[in-house]
Amino acid sequence: MSPLQVVYEDFSTCCDDFIDGVAHLKERAIPQAIESFQLAYDSVKRSDIYHNKYESYCGLAKVMSGDRSGLEMCRHAAQNELSDGDVFYNLARAEWFYKQRKNTIIALKKGLKLDNRHPGLREMRKALGVRERCALPFLPRTHPLNRTLGVLLRGKSHNN
Repeated sequence: MSPLQVVYEDFSTCCDDFIDGVAHLKERAIPQAIESFQLAYDSVKRSDIYHNKYESYCGLAKVMSGDRSGLEMCRHAAQNELSDGDVFYNLARAEWFYKQRKNTIIALKKGLKLDNRHPGLREMRKALGVRERCALPFLPRTHPLNRTLGVLLRGKSHNN
């Protein structure tokens, strides 16, 4: 899975600078992506519906350039996000870039709570092998009851 892959393609209501940034990101033209995303981010107020999305994409592009301040941008955008799975997907990708597996998984879980259909979040969770909750969380994962219920509830074999 490419860390530069853009998941949701319908950005028709986003500003032109943001759309340009997405195009640059797809082309792996990171400096141009940063510039476009920064323009988009600077053009909106905190109260704007796209503020966190623009901040998270700007942060992700900065991370891809090796600028660690981008990770903080992604974290900040996620702190204030209530509905956009892209923001948490970008955070998860930024955390993964810096080899922060635990933080990556936390971002994926929070993002999936908001948008459990988000293809990028779901794909990344699957690729990382993030486990689902135990059927009986008060028992160890290896307990025979948890294993049996897991098989019945999820249709998985005991070997998974």
